[in-house]
Formats: sequence, C-alpha cells, structure tokens
Amino acid sequence: MKLINRSVLCLAVLTALGGCSTDEKIVTNEKIVVEETVIEKIVTTDNGYAPVVTEGKTLSNTPDIIVKSENVVDDGDEITISIGATSDLHGRIFGYDYALDAEDSDAGLTRIATLLEAEKAANPNIILLDIGDTVQGNSAQLFNDDPTHPVVATLNALDFDLWVPGNHEFNFERSFVDRNLKHFNGAVVSNNIKWESNDANYIRAFQVFEVDGAKVAIVGLSPSNIPNWEASAPSHFSGLKFDEELASTRTAVDELINKHSPDVIIGAFHIGRSAEGGAGVHKIAAEMADKFDVILAGHEHATYIESVAKGDAAEGTDISTDGKGASEDKTLAGTTYNESNRAQSVKIMEPGKWGSALARADIKLKKNADKWEMVDTTLANISSKNVTQDPGLSAQFKYVDDMAKTDAQEVIGKVSGVFTPGGGGGEATGEDYNNEVGRLYSTIHTAKVVDTPLMDFINQIQLQKSGATISAASLFSDSSNLLDGQDYAKKDSTNLYKYDNTLIAINMTGANLKRYMEWSYAYFNGYQDGDLTVSFKKGAKAYMYDQFDGAINFVVDLTGEPLTMDDTYTVTNEGSRIEISDIDGKAFDKDAVYKVALNSYRWGSNIKKFGWASAEDVFYDSVNEQVYAIRDMLTAEVISKNGVTASEFSNPNWEFKQYQADGAITALRSDGGAGEALWNQLVNKEICINIDMDNPKYPGIVQAVNVNDSSSYFANPNKDSAVPLEVYQGCVVE
Repeated sequence: MKLINRSVLCLAVLTALGGCSTDEKIVTNEKIVVEETVIEKIVTTDNGYAPVVTEGKTLSNTPDIIVKSENVVDDGDEITISIGATSDLHGRIFGYDYALDAEDSDAGLTRIATLLEAEKAANPNIILLDIGDTVQGNSAQLFNDDPTHPVVATLNALDFDLWVPGNHEFNFERSFVDRNLKHFNGAVVSNNIKWESNDANYIRAFQVFEVDGAKVAIVGLSPSNIPNWEASAPSHFSGLKFDEELASTRTAVDELINKHSPDVIIGAFHIGRSAEGGAGVHKIAAEMADKFDVILAGHEHATYIESVAKGDAAEGTDISTDGKGASEDKTLAGTTYNESNRAQSVKIMEPGKWGSALARADIKLKKNADKWEMVDTTLANISSKNVTQDPGLSAQFKYVDDMAKTDAQEVIGKVSGVFTPGGGGGEATGEDYNNEVGRLYSTIHTAKVVDTPLMDFINQIQLQKSGATISAASLFSDSSNLLDGQDYAKKDSTNLYKYDNTLIAINMTGANLKRYMEWSYAYFNGYQDGDLTVSFKKGAKAYMYDQFDGAINFVVDLTGEPLTMDDTYTVTNEGSRIEISDIDGKAFDKDAVYKVALNSYRWGSNIKKFGWASAEDVFYDSVNEQVYAIRDMLTAEVISKNGVTASEFSNPNWEFKQYQADGAITALRSDGGAGEALWNQLVNKEICINIDMDNPKYPGIVQAVNVNDSSSYFANPNKDSAVPLEVYQGCVVE
C-alpha cells in the first residue's frame, strides 16, 4: 500500500476509527459504509497507539503523515511551505477581556480568522499550529464541562492542523486535558510528556506533513516544570511525567529522522527563551541548530524574531526590522538561510499572547533530483491590531461571548470604603488603569508599595479559609481596584485574581519564611539617593511578588541587599531587606514553625522547588473544598455578605522604610525644593517615567524617577492637551 493512499484512506475513516499509523499491523475485521462506498475498516492491534487516552498508549488522532498537497514537483522547481501559528490564546475566542469588561483591539481568534482568510487565499496548504495555553483564562473555565471546549471547537472551525499543550492546559483535572486533546481534529504533539508506567509518549512527539512531495515535520514540546507548577494538584497530571526538554527533544528528533527523513524540521515549543526549571528555547536552539530550520515558541507572551547560532546559547540575535518582532530584516539575519549554511543557525519566533499576532514562517525549497534543498526562510508576526473580527466565526460562537459577558457582569454586591489610598490605582496620579492606552500613567500601582485593604482582602480570605497565621498573595494586575460605592460584579474577582490558583497552607520554619519574604521583595531594585519612586528589577513579573499579611509585622528597607540564589537554588546571599518585629504577638524566631497560606503556583514552582518546605509540611489544600479556587473564594465572600467593606479587611502590618513618615522617598516628595517640584510634575502628568518594554507582557520601571538624574524621566509632549487620552499617550513609547 502506498503511503499517500493509506493517508487518504486513514483520513476518510478517521472519525469512525480513531487514528492510524504506518507502523501498525493491519487486519481486515469488518466492512463499513462511508458515503455509500464500501471500504474495509482498519482495526489496530497492540501497537502503542490509541484513539482515546489509554494508560501506557500514545493518543493518536492522525496518520503518521498528513498529506496537505499531492502536486508533483519537477526537478528545479521551487515551492514555498507556509507555517502559521498562534500561542497563549488563554481563552480568547473574541477580542474581549471579560475581567475588564472591555474590548481588546489586538486579541482573539476572530481576528486571527480574518488574517487567515488572506493567508489561506495566498497559500491554501498553510500548516496551522497552536502552541499551547489555549483553553484557560478569560472566563474560559465557564465551559470546562462542555464535551468539547469552545476554544478547541474554534481551532477546529479554523482548520488548525496541530496543537501543542502548554502548562495551563494542566490547570484542571487530567480528564479535561484528555477530552480536549482527543476532540481536536488535528494532531496533538509534545515529545516530553510520557506515561510513568512505561515511558511511552502520552501524545505524539512529532507530526509529519507532506506538501507537494516535501516532508515537513513539527516537533512539539511542553514545559518540564508542569509537575512543580501543579504540585498541589497531582491529579491534574495523574500518571504522566514531563522529561527534561533538551534530552527529550534530541531523542524525538533522532527518531523522526531515522523514521521519516523529513526535508524540513520545525519546532513548536511551549517554553520561554531562558530556562525555567529546564532547558529554554535558546539552549535547545543552540544545541540543535543543525536539526531545526525554524522554532516557533510560546509561553513567554513575547513577540520576537531571532536567530541562534549553533553552539551559542547565551542569547538570540534580534533579526526583526523594528526590533519588536514584526518582520524579519534580511540584512540583520545575515546571509540567506540556504542549503550551504542551514546547519549553522536556526531562526526562532513567538507571536505574543491572546491572538495579538499570527506568526508566519515561509520556507522556500527547491527540488534537486530526489532531494529538496533549502532556498530560504522568512519570518513575520502579522499583527491583529484593529483587524475586523470575522463575522462568520463571531456568529458561530456568539453564545460564548454572551455567556461570558453575562457571567462577568453579574452584580453580586456593593463595595464600601476605600480599598486603595488615593482612590485610584496609580500612585502618582490617583487615577485608575486606562483601558484604551493599556496601562497606568506611571505603571506604579499604589497597592504594590503601600499596605492596602485591596491586598488585605485576598490575604484575609486566605487566612480564614486555611487557618494559617500568615498569608502571602500577589497583585496580579495593574488594572485591579475597588471603588467606594461601586457595584461588585463577578468580573471584579477575576480582575483582582485572574489565575486559577488553589490555596495551600504549610508549616514553615522562621528561617525559610524570612527567605521567602526576602526572595519576594527582591522584585524591587535597591533605593538610590534622590529616588522619588521605587523601581523594579528588569524583567520582574508581578505574579512573582508576594505581600504578607496576618499576625506578622515587618518593615522593608530597600537599601538592603536582595536575596540571591544560584542555578541549583542554593542561597548565595540571604538578603537584608526584611525586618520582622513579631509574629502572633511574639518576637520573630527563625527556629520556630509558622503556618503560612500561599497559592498553589507559588507552592509548587518556588517554595517546594527551593526546598523551603516539603509535601509533609502541607496541612491545608483547597482542592478538597467545594470552592477550591482563590478567585471563587473572593466571589463567595462577596455573595455571602452582599458586598465587601474595606474596614473589615484592613490590617496594616508592613511598610517600606522609605515610605514611612520620615522616610527618604516621603521626605523628598515634600521637601519644598527640587524633589517636591519634580514629584508634582509627575502627579500633574508633565513628565513620564522610563518604562522597559523589552517584554511587553511585563512592562516595568527599571529606573526610579530620581531628582539627581534627568535621564530617569522625560517630558510629556502631550502634557498641555485637553484630551486625557492624549496626555496618557504622550508617555507611551512603542
């Protein structure tokens, strides 16, 4: 039987039969009728593959080779193979943020659909990939019990060919993952997810496509750190293990080459460029540049196009035209990527988050006798900004949008009292997040630098539920706030706590509690003489900064050194920023054991991994509760009280030394001289703070506004505009 005939037959009966493999033994068992044609049903023996998730077998809904085009290409002819990819959709079928209850002009599969209409017209054989973190976020959990999640159904409607599961696919019971991977119409691939029982692949390691006779292989990869991130809920990855990325990818590619001898190899990796509990894209690219032609990545929520040289894992070289990852600059890329030099480097790219861009890789090949030779590759991230949402897809999934909005807008109580000093979230302006600009004016949220009822609300609920003495929680979003007198809707809980974390409580020694706190406040840069604001460590992520509440009193001194660790998580500097005065009315004791509440992500990805507590130290886990997600605990509290009152949660127990009444920052802002004048300029939006935009997902102030350094700020060119939006836009540097 020829491969192409087998593939066509397999595709024709795929729904009824559940998948094929060229390595399978085939027996004739019975006959069935498909479109009035009698064909033989394929029945598989014990070959390692299964059409549904089966312990110890590889889930396979596709044939070994999927034929996209059967055109015959003669010697000397060139073909262009196009790959399109999305990543980190996080539930965005539509360009709408249900937590903010606002349009998002560069998000949603409905906008990607419009882009794809043009892409498919230009190249009907485009291979479409989604690289994970697909079905979690943006109210997607409302549909978790659907037989097929609507985001998966949307991928099917758009004829996506391949899906790589990300870490957030495993935020729920494994049955959720199993069901949705099975119901995706294309290939599901990841080379490092294995069955613990026999080391077999959970899903395919790779998928081969045939386009005009050329074989293009896609190798999938998921983060090995998933068991740490989901440590509090092992049922989420029950029976599975996640192998180290580089070694597993080497093995998968060797098997791929030996079995199929593909002409092009593409990586589809849901991992960041740097390591996070395993090998990152840069390391794999440097080690395997001679194997891969393009690597499409996810997880980082970044938009970039880079080139990585064989053997050089230090960093990638930005080869985009504008330095922002929109399109490839051939002059920066160096020589043409062709047959003579393809083993020397590999290009990598990521299309950002939420459907903000469609990544496209065009791979040009030339037929030379029986061999396909590389002519060139060209990469681009096609922006969905202000692209019209596809009306057909929008109509098909309108019920999702309607249900999500109805749920988000459901009023469950009233807000009473001041949750953030100054009213608004912005420390300098007292204004809230501007949805149209997508930021606070200064990006400093008051609740990051001042003990507020806004954060105490989360921490006090965690204390009540867990029975702990101390609680730790993060301000995830700069758009979070609660205003006196406002209606409290479900979306407010989502905006305040946007992740699906559960709650853990552990017994922790005083020494390790101190380390935990020092590690958290390493989020900030050290104070420098003349600073009028704080600043954040470059690349700092908001969800990695916890504030501590409960029966603990402490002061944070930003002149102290931050805690540091080496690559093995051994503490190299204990840090000297945290001064704990007392816990539960007694002097702090590093040898005492304290009860600490924290979210499941922090527990698995940091505290347990660092060795600061073990599984035996867990005394509470909300996965056993009817209301198990922290966000839903907030909602349940508001429903039970018909609202939320600031005074019921206010527990001032910490402050920055620099923000005390006589602190260096406080004093400088009211010195009657240059410090006060410059601070008033920021308050009046006459100057702008320098914001690091290397990773747009985590824009931050890496340099404090400093009265002694005029380069630490710049004049707002729109300061005199009568239009508030234009004033904000004056500080936005693209």
